[in-house]
Formats: sequence, C-alpha cells, structure tokens
Amino acid sequence: METLNERLADEHFDMNYNWAETAYEKLAWHFFRTKPFDTDILYKGTCAQFDEGIERPLTDEGVEVMKARYTHLFTADNQQLRQWLFSTPLENVAAYTTKIVRQTVIDAVVGLYDPAQDFYADNWYEWNDYEHGKITGRQFVENIYAKIDTVEGHVAEGKAMGLTMDEIVLHDCTWGFLPSTYDPDMITAARDMLAEAERILASIRPYIWSEKGKEEFAPKMLRYGANRLKDFEVDIHLGESYCTEQGYILEFFSRLYWREAASKPEE
Repeated sequence: METLNERLADEHFDMNYNWAETAYEKLAWHFFRTKPFDTDILYKGTCAQFDEGIERPLTDEGVEVMKARYTHLFTADNQQLRQWLFSTPLENVAAYTTKIVRQTVIDAVVGLYDPAQDFYADNWYEWNDYEHGKITGRQFVENIYAKIDTVEGHVAEGKAMGLTMDEIVLHDCTWGFLPSTYDPDMITAARDMLAEAERILASIRPYIWSEKGKEEFAPKMLRYGANRLKDFEVDIHLGESYCTEQGYILEFFSRLYWREAASKPEE
C-alpha cells in the first residue's frame, strides 16, 4: 500500500484517461476497471495502457457496463477499500473514490428504502463543500462513511430486535425520515399495515395484476395506515395536506404490490 501511495503521489504519474477531467477522477474511475480491489492488481493495472475488452475512451454506455461489472467492489462492506480511504495520504483521490462509494450505496436503496435514500441524498452539499475547499478530502470521506454507518447501524439494530426488512422500512416511512431509534408504537403500526396488506393481496387473483390494481391497492393501504397511525396519536394529515410520510407509505405499498405480482405471475 505504501508503494502504491508513493507511485500515485508522483506528480509525473499520468493515467492517460482522457475522458476524466482530473488526475484524481481518472484514478477513481480506474477502480471500476480493477478486479478485485487488490493492491497488486490495482498497481499493475494503473501502469497498463489498455484493459482487454474495454473500449477507450469510455462512452456513457461503457461507463454503465463498468459500473454493473464492478460495483460490488465499492460497497460499504469492502473493508479493504475503507481502510485505504481512511489511511492514504492521497486525500483527493480518496474523496473522488468515496464519491463512487456514496453513489453505490444510494443506488442500493433507490426504489427500496426511501428514508435511507433521502438520508444519503441530504449530504449532496458536502461534495460542493469539498470542491470549494470548505472541507478536506479526508473530512469528506469521514462524513460519507458516518452516514453509511448510521444507516447500517439502524438496520442492524432493527434486525437484532427481530424485525424484517419490510418492517424496518415501513417503520421509518411512518416517521417521514430515518429515525435514530425504534418506536414500539410505530413497529406495531407497521406490522398491522403489513398484515392488512397481506390479507388484501391474498384475495387478488394472480391474473389481474395491473397498474389499475396497484392504483387501487396502494391508496387503500395509505388510508388504512393513516387511520392506524391515528390510534397512536400520529396524524399524517391525509386529505388535508401532503407530507413526506404519505409519499413514503404510498410508494412502499406500490412496490409491495408489484413485488407480490412478480412472485405470483399470471396463470
């Protein structure tokens, strides 16, 4: 790792990736072309003029292919990557690379876990702060991983309590944001809503799944959820004004409908 850092710190070191705007961005994008995240392979790879089977410069489609092929290297559980990001003296390289990690964790929750997605998205301004010198590259890395640790810790706590992922997500939807603790009443409300959804879905014949069916099911579940939450003195003001809780719950049950449809296709 020290050899790698010394090599990349050389001001004459040129990645020759013309499609990247800065030296740091070139290296960060190069990580997508490296398998797996191994220091020897990474070091040799940076010295290569071409990677077999990869057209250069990369088109937008090519970038998507790279992301699909190697995104697993930039997940939050890649501890070797994390250790390097926190220890390398190349703070700017680490910042650009962490930007990729941040996008990867956001991609992992998009369309699945709205409160976590918005929690991650709330730090968009931190990249701007980094680019304008308000925070260092190392601070950007620390800030992003603090967000990741918060989400992962929250999910781990819920699972340790015996909650399913659906219960965790719906619990958070009832808050309208990613809460720092679990509320027993909201856990009960989430479980009741899921039980009601299961009851309704079980009565729907597999061959009538449709957009119209979803448009009937999801609002029905939103109304049920709003009434159930009122039992715990939580008012999401359904029919009065919009709030994030309404949007989260509606999207959750829209996805649940299609997930059930996928598991029970037309017969």
